[in-house]
Amino acid sequence: MAKKITDKQQGTKLQWFFFVIIIPIVFAITLAWIVLTLLGVNVIEQADKYVSKVPGMSQSASAPEEENTKSNNKELQTSLDAKNEEIELLEEELSAKQTEIDELEQKVVKLEADVKSAQEVKEEKPENEKVMNMAASFQQMEPEEAAPIVENMSQDLAIQVLENVASEERGLIFGQMSPEAAAEIAGEIINSSEN
Repeated sequence: MAKKITDKQQGTKLQWFFFVIIIPIVFAITLAWIVLTLLGVNVIEQADKYVSKVPGMSQSASAPEEENTKSNNKELQTSLDAKNEEIELLEEELSAKQTEIDELEQKVVKLEADVKSAQEVKEEKPENEKVMNMAASFQQMEPEEAAPIVENMSQDLAIQVLENVASEERGLIFGQMSPEAAAEIAGEIINSSEN
């Protein structure tokens, strides 16, 4: 029976300790936490500050965080370096492609100029041949026959034809033309030969 009384007394002492000390401390901490949170205080941050000031606790609490931070920083730096290298390679490729584009554009401009000049030569050649053939025909004609034909031509065509006629023949043709028409065409031939 003494044993039963001892077990009851120990049970009551443990219950007393639990009800009188543990429950009120937990209640007070919870109540303080709620009040401080409502007042806008970050309880966890404040607790970290005070824990870091306690000797022995500060190193154990912050060491894993520092290691994680260093590890993350190292990983991020490695990733950043890799991305920077990739950017440099892409910029070099871009520069090479831009140079190639510029060279191709220059070739295109040159080819367009060549095509244009070839077309101009092709267009001028038949006209020049026609003008030369007509000038040869006028040289073979009598000045009395050639003069009325030249007078009735357009002024530009008459100038082109007479420029290719020998000067003696040209003078004879001018002699058979009306003085006004001969003077106008001769003045244009002189102006065109000066240019």
